[in-house]
Amino acid sequence: MLALSASAQDSTVRYRYVPRVIIKLAPLSLLLDPDATLQAGLEVRTGQRNAVQGEIGFGHKGLAITSDDKKNFADWSIWRVRSEWRHYTGHYRTNNRKNIHIRSQFPLGNYLAIEGFAKQINATKNVVLYDPDPNFPNNQEVINRFVWGSHVKWGRQIAIPSDAPQHLSRVLLDLYIGVGIRYGRTETNSQMSTCGCGIIPSRFQPGNSILPSLTAGLKIGIGL
Repeated sequence: MLALSASAQDSTVRYRYVPRVIIKLAPLSLLLDPDATLQAGLEVRTGQRNAVQGEIGFGHKGLAITSDDKKNFADWSIWRVRSEWRHYTGHYRTNNRKNIHIRSQFPLGNYLAIEGFAKQINATKNVVLYDPDPNFPNNQEVINRFVWGSHVKWGRQIAIPSDAPQHLSRVLLDLYIGVGIRYGRTETNSQMSTCGCGIIPSRFQPGNSILPSLTAGLKIGIGL
């Protein structure tokens, strides 16, 4: 276990906790993601610098972040899963001016991760016909969308300072960015095509797609 070391000659601050498990929440998946989900996960240490992490999330219409989604859809449900392997580089923070050095293996510092993910969306959309016809009344469209893919991620996990300046708490922030590829398949019960107009096509346009993917986020964790 890493231990606290402080003396007149050595100002190195060491993280005292080496948790086997970190419980995490992903607030941005609820606040900013168009497919908003309540998402939580676990990071489990598998070695001195290695860990695996798994997440699961669930969303419904009530979590929608835009009024248009709430108006245009009668209902939806979203399931999302992620899993990743990560390797910590062992670098955390050094401030030579203040003579502060923090060294740690897991769970602090920079890391490289490989992630796989999948998402299932089941939705019922209110279809409004702008040229009313008694033979084609307003209807509802059932949409099923499945997405899977992978990212290579670069991240940094840091600890929140506690009241004592030489202590770091068990509360952690995990920030990351990544690039990868995703495959999507959308099926509907409607014969009408969904507009893919604009720079960003509709994610509910029927058919298959393979696209580059970007990811970025923030997770809040607590080590146990």
